[in-house]
Amino acid sequence: MSKTITNYADLQDLLNNLVSANALTPALAPHGVFWETMTYEQFISGTVLGQKILVIGDAKNSFIVQILTAPTNGFDQMPQPSPPYNSNSPKQADVITSIANWIDAGCPN
Repeated sequence: MSKTITNYADLQDLLNNLVSANALTPALAPHGVFWETMTYEQFISGTVLGQKILVIGDAKNSFIVQILTAPTNGFDQMPQPSPPYNSNSPKQADVITSIANWIDAGCPN
């Protein structure tokens, strides 16, 4: 079941829960745990791996949604090593829906 994200801290928690539930190690990836090191302003306007993270109000064209959903822009689907992660809670599909809804709502904080 998707969760309503009401602010950036909720988004950070949701991503951290996905990582934890699946024993993933994003700190070893080139992008690191970028959502933990960026401020809200940096996250909504910044880039990761040379890609704009999101387009406020447009989840469909937001890199974070695209990369969590499928390979895109020459990158494998995330998080690695073998997505999607839908057997543990939170399910990756629910995380994607939650993030997409937050972006489409204008990224409230």
